[in-house]
Amino acid sequence: MKRKLLWLCLVSGFLSYAQFNQNAPWLAGPDGNKFNTLSPENPRTIYEISEAFEEYWKDRDKNAKGSGYKPYKRWENYWMHFVDQQGYLPTPKELWQTWENKQNRTQLTTNPTSNWTSVGPQNVGIFSGRLPGIGRTNAIEVDPNDPNTWYVGAPAGGIWKTTDAGTTWTNLFDNFPQIGVSSIAVDPNNSNTVYIATGDDDAADSYSVGVFKSLNGGATWQETGLNPTNSNFNTLMTVLLIDPTDSNVLWVATNTGLYKSLNAGDTWEVKQSGFIADLKLKPGDPNTVYTIVGRYLGGSGNQVNFFKSTDGGETFDNLRNETTGQNLVLPTNAGRALLGVTPANPEVLYILAANTGSSNFSYQGLYKSTD
Repeated sequence: MKRKLLWLCLVSGFLSYAQFNQNAPWLAGPDGNKFNTLSPENPRTIYEISEAFEEYWKDRDKNAKGSGYKPYKRWENYWMHFVDQQGYLPTPKELWQTWENKQNRTQLTTNPTSNWTSVGPQNVGIFSGRLPGIGRTNAIEVDPNDPNTWYVGAPAGGIWKTTDAGTTWTNLFDNFPQIGVSSIAVDPNNSNTVYIATGDDDAADSYSVGVFKSLNGGATWQETGLNPTNSNFNTLMTVLLIDPTDSNVLWVATNTGLYKSLNAGDTWEVKQSGFIADLKLKPGDPNTVYTIVGRYLGGSGNQVNFFKSTDGGETFDNLRNETTGQNLVLPTNAGRALLGVTPANPEVLYILAANTGSSNFSYQGLYKSTD
């Protein structure tokens, strides 16, 4: 029973970050920076966070719809049982080490394993008060050398592989404590080499523990230079790409910046700061890099911006009107945007924008550039 509880606690710990919103207004102190960094270099106790929360709600209506009061209280109630004596939250490294310690305990190697078979539902249903569907999919990647081999990543359900165009599936990541997958990249020069960005990039159903790499088509996985040891408490990853002309060059977009590796993931360097919501390489010219920086995560919306680099990420230009200061492409109140490129015409670039203000979630437009 204790063994089951240990495993349950570890997995649940990784998946329960979802109720925490790093941009919540009660986390901002007088200078706007007091509590909004929950990194190992600047940790905050759960008591400090809760004190700021209670102070914020003294003269506000906590029963207002969508206020965020109840989600935080659920988060607080759960994590209060896992903090240390000082009130500090466990880091991804500490949770990961707990799992590794368990794996190394030889007396646990005979743990019984349940066999599961999907019995449905095969048809998408709609439940009262819920969105239609039976779950979300974050990423789908087709092997560039085999159209029958696909990889699919789920927010908190691992990575799945099919070699028969979807008729049958194999779970490749089910024995890890963190099974969220936000992006997948298959090396076009060697289909056995597969990379995944961990965690959930959208609703933060699970947080990232770095980029993992497989050299055998997903059968086994190993850490890269971005791993549980250096992953922050609130890290999210959005897009992972391989330079099609050089398999050693990798890119990963995160909520703490744009990272680039020149040695197949062994080491990484930050090339752009901010929440990198989307990333694309220009077809035929991987030194031209497009990024969307900024993203709505709840509370008040924030303006997203469009950047471009023509030197492999060494420098980025924010494409703004020098007179008005406004983004050349996106509306002033755009809170979310995605990029699209096509090898059919490398000069064409699309941006899909949405308004994510608190009172107006709406489609804003599809923008196209031909130069």
